[in-house]
Amino acid sequence: MTDCVMYNISMGKGHPSTICVELSRVADSLNFLRDGLSSEYADEYLADFIAQYARTDEIMPDDRTLGFIIINTTKKAISLAFSRIEKEKIEDIVNAAEMYEELGFDLEKDID
Repeated sequence: MTDCVMYNISMGKGHPSTICVELSRVADSLNFLRDGLSSEYADEYLADFIAQYARTDEIMPDDRTLGFIIINTTKKAISLAFSRIEKEKIEDIVNAAEMYEELGFDLEKDID
C-alpha cells in the first residue's frame, strides 16, 4: 500500500500537471518545486520535478490518496487539503508550504 498526495500544478499558460507524490516525499517535493517557480526556466524545472518526485510504479487497489496540493503560479496561490495524516508529517508539509508565502503566494489550508 502506498499513501499518496496528488499535486495539480499550473505554471504559466501550460496545461496543468497532475502527479502523485508518495506521502513521505511531499515536504521535500514542496521545497524542490519552490526553488524553481521564479526561474525563467520554470517549464524545464517542472519537468525535472515530475521526473524526480512523481510516482512511477503501478497504482494498486489498496493505495490511498490522503490529500491534494494545488499550485497556481499565475494566481500566486497554493492550496493544501489533507485528511488522515499523522501530525508530524502534516507539520513538515505545512512548514514547507508556508515558505511559498515569502514568494508572495496566498496559502489556503484545509486540514482535518
